[in-house]
Amino acid sequence: MPTFGQALWVMGFARSFANSELIWIFANNIGNPAPAAIAFGLPAALAAAAFLKLGFDAADAYSLSFGAWLVLAFWGCYRLGRLLNVGTLLSLTAAAMWLSTPMLWMHESYSSLALGMSLLPFYAMCAWPTIWDEVPSPTAFLALGVGAVIAVFMDGYTFVMFAVATFCLWVAATIRRKEKWKRAVIRIGLIGSAFLVAYTLFTLYIGRASFDPAPMDFFRAWGANIEFLFRPVQGLLWLSDWIGFSEARASADYFGDPSVFTTPHAIFLILAAIIGLAISHGDKRAIYGFMIIGLVGFYFSLGPSFKFYTLKPNGVAGPVMPASYAPIPTGTGYISENLPGFDAMRASYRWAALGMFGMWAVFLASASGRRSLTEWRIPVAVGVVLCNLPHQAWLATYAANRENMQNVEAAAKSIDENFVDDERVFFAPWGNDFFITFLAPSIRIKAFNIGGDKNVATAFDQWPAALQAFPQREVDRTIGANYADMVTAVLTSHAADAVALSFIDNLAPTQAWPVKQEFKEDLLRVADTLAANQALSLTRTADYIIVRLHSPISNSSATSTLSR
Repeated sequence: MPTFGQALWVMGFARSFANSELIWIFANNIGNPAPAAIAFGLPAALAAAAFLKLGFDAADAYSLSFGAWLVLAFWGCYRLGRLLNVGTLLSLTAAAMWLSTPMLWMHESYSSLALGMSLLPFYAMCAWPTIWDEVPSPTAFLALGVGAVIAVFMDGYTFVMFAVATFCLWVAATIRRKEKWKRAVIRIGLIGSAFLVAYTLFTLYIGRASFDPAPMDFFRAWGANIEFLFRPVQGLLWLSDWIGFSEARASADYFGDPSVFTTPHAIFLILAAIIGLAISHGDKRAIYGFMIIGLVGFYFSLGPSFKFYTLKPNGVAGPVMPASYAPIPTGTGYISENLPGFDAMRASYRWAALGMFGMWAVFLASASGRRSLTEWRIPVAVGVVLCNLPHQAWLATYAANRENMQNVEAAAKSIDENFVDDERVFFAPWGNDFFITFLAPSIRIKAFNIGGDKNVATAFDQWPAALQAFPQREVDRTIGANYADMVTAVLTSHAADAVALSFIDNLAPTQAWPVKQEFKEDLLRVADTLAANQALSLTRTADYIIVRLHSPISNSSATSTLSR
């Protein structure tokens, strides 16, 4: 199984979609009182929901969904090669070359972000006819529109990358063909319309046009050091480690998070592009466009400041990076602050995926129409695949992910008997509740809680005041003296049918199961206070105490007294 933590979140939405008689696009089991829209990854979740409907368990449904989209990505690579007049064998080999890129599989833990990166060649294939056909057909425009819709619902980062790549190709095509300005304007109008329609559909779906922007210090911290693009991190790729080419890096030495210094290395694709151009120049019109894409992607991946072997000073805490530690600007900061779409690309290093796509496509386009020279490029592509192979230990994580998902699924089944179908449940303490996102649809309750920062913000705004009175777990982890009063207020105001006092941090299961019962001692004291109220019934499970009013919704399994 590719990942576990994000898979819990995706599969929660997928299960809720599948709980409908027909697969639906809103989740009714989480983020109540209103149906929840998944902030990203809708195409992946819908595919997983279809596999759940067919009877697969969560681990298999997620893996099959992921695999299905990777098959589409592989086909997109192949079709782009054929559109570039590249031979079948090299197109297939280049597809494997692209999907072996560590930038892609290292982001599997981010779920649909990895799929979005993998699909960049597919997106380019969708845009190609609109850009290069002498007169774009309705079918070509439809293909571009479909690609844009898939991209925006899959992942916001790669949707913006797709838009930038399409614009770069349009610029190259307009210059190379010396197109009349009226036709060029019509063409860019069609392109803009496709992306605007896709974005409009997305904003209508999630119910908002934007989220709070990140500060520029965040963009800077998550920007790549220049050396990250040219040397892989030690302990990741077996061949680079074996020949001593990799470089040791430690999280404590850098701003941002480990993905910043582990994923952006692009040297093998850059070398492949150089070798491809050295053998022959292929389709120059395409090469110019893809070269622009590559340079733009790599430049934006640096963030708002240049950094070369820039380390976090000793004693500096926190992940964000003030400008004083990297004072030479790249010039992209103004764009990142002021241009819609770019202002959401806060993890700047991820732009490197666009740069890598550009270099991969340059390598592919250099073989256009040169069938006699194709055999020279196939060993290059195979060599890149070999350089991209991880240590075997990396593969062991897939088995661990599957085991964790099966453990969580079993835990959900054991919890199920203590809840009533369709009852409205508030889990406290609340926060970024990935586990509840999975649990609630699995046991068919309607939880107010949800996981994902954007989804949490949307749900909180719609909660009754009695629920909003509870402090967010990530802000305040203490169980206050008035906790019992707040629980009682939720039930007596009928804001919820039940309050589940959670011994565990409901984000913690994203790492493994079982998890530490951090809040158990404090919540047992709260439960003692609540048990003295004759109007309430308490039910104890391994990880929760479920509090309800004595009411018709209660059943025999939900009215037992609390026992320790």
